[in-house]
Amino acid sequence: MYCLQKFYPIIFIFTLMSDGNHIPAKNASLKYIALATPVLLFILMAGSVLFYKERMLYIDAPHVLFRLINDGHFWIEEHRYGSFISQVLPLIGAKLHFPLRVLMLLYSVSFYVFYLSVALILIYGYRNYVLAILLGLYFILFVSESYYWPNNEVHQGIAWLLLIFGANFSIAAKKRPLIYTTLLFTASFFLAVWTHPLVMLAGVYLWFFFMADKATWPFTKIQSVLFSVILLILAYIKFHQGMHHGYDSSKIEALTQFQFRKIKTIFDSPALHFLLRNTLKGFLLIPMIFLAGIIGLLKEKKYLQLIWTIGFVCGYVILTCITFWDVTSCSYLECEYMPLVIIGCAPFVCYVLPKMNVRLAVGLFACMYILYLINIYNAAPPFKNRLAILERINEKMKEKNFTKIIIQEPEPYADSALINNWAAPVESIFISKLNGEVPQRTFIFFNTDEIKNYSTLAKDTLLGSFEKRSVSHIDSCYFQMDTTTKYTVVTYSELMK
Repeated sequence: MYCLQKFYPIIFIFTLMSDGNHIPAKNASLKYIALATPVLLFILMAGSVLFYKERMLYIDAPHVLFRLINDGHFWIEEHRYGSFISQVLPLIGAKLHFPLRVLMLLYSVSFYVFYLSVALILIYGYRNYVLAILLGLYFILFVSESYYWPNNEVHQGIAWLLLIFGANFSIAAKKRPLIYTTLLFTASFFLAVWTHPLVMLAGVYLWFFFMADKATWPFTKIQSVLFSVILLILAYIKFHQGMHHGYDSSKIEALTQFQFRKIKTIFDSPALHFLLRNTLKGFLLIPMIFLAGIIGLLKEKKYLQLIWTIGFVCGYVILTCITFWDVTSCSYLECEYMPLVIIGCAPFVCYVLPKMNVRLAVGLFACMYILYLINIYNAAPPFKNRLAILERINEKMKEKNFTKIIIQEPEPYADSALINNWAAPVESIFISKLNGEVPQRTFIFFNTDEIKNYSTLAKDTLLGSFEKRSVSHIDSCYFQMDTTTKYTVVTYSELMK
């Protein structure tokens, strides 16, 4: 991988020496590059089948799928409404009583079915090749372990955002009545922004970045002012709502209570160290694309967009370091930084790519995508390893005739290998079901205080992820739980002897 990366500076030198004028987003020369996006997404979708267990037996995915099966409706958390789109296929499958393995496969591929559909609509429906290229870059440039954690709603939100930009640009070009375009803009951007808070940052950046290019901007002055106000209001409402609700409130609180005099502490942030370390180690192409885009803006004398882009990139990194100060998980931080790809690559896609020789550009993107696909494949071992640990726990439970156990926090080496263990109750049920066991075995990790406060002596209650669920509220077509014994408390070392 490192051997291949050393050739990228040479390619970019030729790129920046290219001649020609700026070409609008719909220029046909970009089409060949844009067509690489659906190819890339199809390969990633194929990978979601190959690695369906690693993806679907990791925290959020089994948690959500368990809810879909047993509750019979969409499971939307934190008002992230756009996430419904990835739940359609598994929910239909559950209604039709497809086998659990099929539901897991459907859920794993459903994310890329959506992303691939967006790419095809952007290319063949709206002929907006810039947005299609940005979509492809988003799903590959800063991705390794995050591929195996598909449920972070920021990905669905970014896909909605790019699709919505394409739709609104297309409608604007058709000169529809103001009331129609206003309703469409408000409703569509509400969906994107509400899917994940980080989407509002990418949305605001792209809106004003595109607006600064009068040659390609399709909206009238009245529409531009009105829609800008609506977008900023939506972003403010989302920010305000996140401050006072659930998971997002703790993250926003870290931002609102941050004291500016502590700005120097940003340099000690684990999130900043992660960005620098991983950029230099495996994602070196990102700053190179960013630099190429900045040079492209300078050559085109697009100084407003230049200042806007540099300021937004710096601001995004600072906000991430403040908000996710205590986060060290690779998959988590990758997801939080991925919208930065949209912001950092937009100048390159808009002002550099159109000037490149088509064959050179296609070759560059082909090499780049292959390189980062290998990166994703090489990130699989930790997830294979945690899956093997879960399987061994299940085997030990079978060997010792346990069906329901509470495991006191595992040894540090095992805890680290599991990466995250809060979804163990449903992960273990799924593994047991896939192994054909009846009733299914389940285990949960608790510390001493949790055992005291949250355990139960009831024989017909499942200790699930953030819930106690009666067996009567579990779909018997899929799961048959043990109602004859209560939970047994064991240590990890005792169980694994």
